[in-house]
Amino acid sequence: MNRMKLNVMMVAFAMVFVAFAGCLGADDDVIDDVIIDDTVTTIKIGLLNPATGPIAVYAPGFEDAANVAIEKLNMGDSNITFELVVADSGCDGTQAATAAQTLVDAGVIGIAGAACSGATLGAIAVASAAGIPMVSYASTSPAVTTADDDGFLFRVVPSDAQQAVALATVVAGSSATNPGVIYMTNDYGAGLGDNFNASWTGGVCTMVGYDPTEGSYDAATLAGAVVDAGCDSAVLMSYATDGAAIMEALSAQSFTGSVFGADGLADSAFGDAFNDLAALDGLVATKPRPGAASDAKATFDAAYTAAGGDAGGIYTHETYDAVNIIGKAAKMVTNSMQGSDMKSALAMVGNDYDGASGSHTFDSNGDVLGTGYSICGFVLMGDTMGFSCPSMWTADAGVTAAPFEGTTIKIGLLSPQTGPIAVYSGGFDAAAAIAIQALNLLDSDNYQFELVIADSGCDGTQAATAAQTLIDSGVAAIAGAACSGATLGAIAVAKEAGIPMISYASTSPAVSSADDNNLLYRVVSSDALQGPAIADVVTDANYTNAAILYMTNDYGAGLYDAISGGLSSTCTASGYDPTEGSYDAATLAQSVIDASCDSVILVSYATDGAAIVGELAGLGFSGGVFGADGIADAGFISEFTDNSSLDGIVATKPASASDSARRLAFDAAWIAGGGPDGAIYTHETFDAVLIAGLAAMAMASTPEITDIVTALSLTGNNFDGASGMHTFDANGDVAGNGYSICSFSHDGVDASFSCDRTWLDGVITVDA
Repeated sequence: MNRMKLNVMMVAFAMVFVAFAGCLGADDDVIDDVIIDDTVTTIKIGLLNPATGPIAVYAPGFEDAANVAIEKLNMGDSNITFELVVADSGCDGTQAATAAQTLVDAGVIGIAGAACSGATLGAIAVASAAGIPMVSYASTSPAVTTADDDGFLFRVVPSDAQQAVALATVVAGSSATNPGVIYMTNDYGAGLGDNFNASWTGGVCTMVGYDPTEGSYDAATLAGAVVDAGCDSAVLMSYATDGAAIMEALSAQSFTGSVFGADGLADSAFGDAFNDLAALDGLVATKPRPGAASDAKATFDAAYTAAGGDAGGIYTHETYDAVNIIGKAAKMVTNSMQGSDMKSALAMVGNDYDGASGSHTFDSNGDVLGTGYSICGFVLMGDTMGFSCPSMWTADAGVTAAPFEGTTIKIGLLSPQTGPIAVYSGGFDAAAAIAIQALNLLDSDNYQFELVIADSGCDGTQAATAAQTLIDSGVAAIAGAACSGATLGAIAVAKEAGIPMISYASTSPAVSSADDNNLLYRVVSSDALQGPAIADVVTDANYTNAAILYMTNDYGAGLYDAISGGLSSTCTASGYDPTEGSYDAATLAQSVIDASCDSVILVSYATDGAAIVGELAGLGFSGGVFGADGIADAGFISEFTDNSSLDGIVATKPASASDSARRLAFDAAWIAGGGPDGAIYTHETFDAVLIAGLAAMAMASTPEITDIVTALSLTGNNFDGASGMHTFDANGDVAGNGYSICSFSHDGVDASFSCDRTWLDGVITVDA
């Protein structure tokens, strides 16, 4: 959780709250608990914040939101100054009562809080006796409705009598039939647990209560009760610290069922309470839903984001509203309704109040109806925990998709859908789509990512046109191109528009020195490294008289130079234009035969490479055939009519890191989606799109990051990706992870492709 900087907040409010200036008048009348200093009236508003205790991880968000409200109130009347006084409720009734007395003694006119229901019930006994109203921003227990509060207790969140119905509906929708319920025995947990049990139409596997005070429960025993009873799911009515302990215990006991929770867990900061983030993966939790799009909500969101607030924080809209409602009531008492008291003023302000958390009207118990519940989920992608709320529950419609009210970020992909490596484009497109799915799991409430694909044609001119198409569509960054010439053609256009590119497959050394205004990056290493790797592979196979057939484009020419520099001698070398119709495969193959070469190295793409291999086979060539990443893909097989000629071909391609968490996550998604084994540059495409998206989101959400180059430099620093650990150097290059050594084989019927060796720093090893 980022702490807000006061100067940043003041600037933000000067922009977004200017419309409020002058809306309310002022005079110098005195009311109870208001301090007069000549012409300026200071009004103190208390905040009961759980800075310690089981939900302390959420406390910074509550205080941030309260400060946003105070700054908003202070923009409205130059003769009134609002001041926030914070006391620690500890999420405990006794501590909250003491904290409430501290606030009363400090001269507050009203108290926002508490968060925990037990704390609210403990505090109201003190506050009501002093005639100080409270507006809770997070207490949802049904017991709050019937509290002995003398009419001084209000809240801007609905009772858990509703949330229990929403949670039961969500659990039932997951196909769970036998849930175990683990609930706190305090006011919040017991009330929610009882109401869930009453709302659940099937059988409850087990119900286990516990005291959430640290040291008063054993998480392993609680988890064991669910496991031992054979429950197919677990429903937690808990806070953060205890909830994390129970979920980790469930994971340690190999519980494979779904885990659900309520608003005590539904905050992006919940992950901070875990030692093992994997135990949080897959949790689904409900929380009161902020209201529909409104000026009040947009105003808060803009100011809160501009000042550095965490957009995934729970009950921040509600905290903002609670403080604002108290402040508006205080202004009414101070200025326009002489003799009114805070209790009646709050009832007036809270009548069709258009707040950031929804439209609220206090009933006779100080309750509100709410606007339904957000259904949120935690998803672990590599080492990043995503939190988003893509669905919602309302009493009239049940579970539906939540309307998106945030920012859409478009990421472009230059894909070679036509041209000599078109056979590989399906893999690039699919890998990019997986990255977009991963990005959309990070914070779908505020950011939605969209992939826009354009055909590079593996050609510089066509790629330049395609890049302009992507730019015109509004992309924030471009992943691609694949072919080096296409990348160099596209960056000439992209740099003029200030749009960065991250190539997932362009390996030419020329990319390092391109005129790119520092906007060109890549997640593959330069062929200055692949050349020596290929040379070592050929030498290791005991060939000493190799021919090199190479394309004369940026990729082919650069790699040819690197390979030839690593060989002690070359049998013959022939360059060619790979454009279809511009080369004669038979002539190229014949040059190898005529020179009596014992092997041939192809620096080619798929279409031209297959044509040359076919001609070599037709001429009876029996030497070794080697290639680079242009053919190191299972898709190369589909270029052949007679794939028996593939047998024995060896090719290199950049290796991926074997221990990358994101690689494991990507591989799982790739397999689940039916992606073929052996597809080239799919891990790199995923990383390029992911880095582009994360950088764009960082720039959109972090005021301190003002340009995309800075965002990319920060994101691409020790980035633990699916294709390895990457850090961009001054040229936008990465060191890479060595090269996989792959081979094609033919069993008499079918051809196959596999990679079983690795070259790294001049050493060839057999993969484990």
